[in-house]
Amino acid sequence: MNKILIFILCICFLIGGVIHLYDNIAFGVFPYNFAPLWMNAYWTLLGVLDLLIVYLLIYRLRTGLTLGLLVMFSDVVINSYAYYILAIFTEAYALQLQSLFLGFTIATSIALWKRKV
Repeated sequence: MNKILIFILCICFLIGGVIHLYDNIAFGVFPYNFAPLWMNAYWTLLGVLDLLIVYLLIYRLRTGLTLGLLVMFSDVVINSYAYYILAIFTEAYALQLQSLFLGFTIATSIALWKRKV
């Protein structure tokens, strides 16, 4: 069961990383020109961070869980700010999925923290 949870985390972070890397390859560095520069830089950095988390989840589980939690928490906070305060998104669908994944990441991290995989 533990390996299944890690696999799901890895797949989700891999999808996120690939999406951000695709945006960088297709549209250049800082492709999110509708957002403030600091937000654009953060989203650009997610392409590398998400893939680093996948690597860490496989080879350094606790480090991967910690970084995964930090990234997902900051991502939900920043995207909530972008949606609710800056109103640069018209749909909340992605934010809702990210919030759901943050909850999954929290629960999974608690379950995996003390267990050997």
